[in-house]
Amino acid sequence: MLTGLQKGDLLFQFRTGGELEWIISRLFAGYNGMAINHVAIYSGENEVIEAIMPRVQKTTLDYFISRSVVDGLDRPCILHARVKPRYSALAEGAVAFADQQLQLPYNIDYSAKSRSWYCSALILEAFRYANGNIPVFPETPMGFRDLETGELFPYWVELYKTIGQSIPEGEPGSHPALLSCSDKLEVVGLLGQLPVRQNSWTNLDKGMQLA
Repeated sequence: MLTGLQKGDLLFQFRTGGELEWIISRLFAGYNGMAINHVAIYSGENEVIEAIMPRVQKTTLDYFISRSVVDGLDRPCILHARVKPRYSALAEGAVAFADQQLQLPYNIDYSAKSRSWYCSALILEAFRYANGNIPVFPETPMGFRDLETGELFPYWVELYKTIGQSIPEGEPGSHPALLSCSDKLEVVGLLGQLPVRQNSWTNLDKGMQLA
């Protein structure tokens, strides 16, 4: 189990789910090359706040853990990180901001529009707000291409065609895997063994519960 959690800690996850979760895990490599497709903020009292379909919500820690892909020893795959000491005073404010976003919709097109969030964008904004509107974690260019092949995923092509928008490739945004690599964070622990990009995606796919 995860131990030593403090309010404001970040929990990076290789989360089970459908096609979207599988695709997100293939866009960027995370900390030490790990496959990561989701992040939540620990809000205390064994709960996390996360932006996940269909809305921002508060989830019990046990339920959050239960949605993780498991490794070969049947351990859920979660990376536990914390902002470095110089930023620790921001944790309380970041959680307070995230708490105020509960029930807002999930941002399905990953745009910069307000009043909706995807998982890593919520974290960036929470810490920016807590830091007097000065970013703690910088935005990173968004990508919609397979990390292995460099090709756009058909999922994104269809999604943006349906909503009548161009794919925002390279535009400012965020991704949980890239956030896990931030030099503003220190790794506290690892629950299970997150797979790395160099592993066979065929093997990783067996752990995903595709819809």
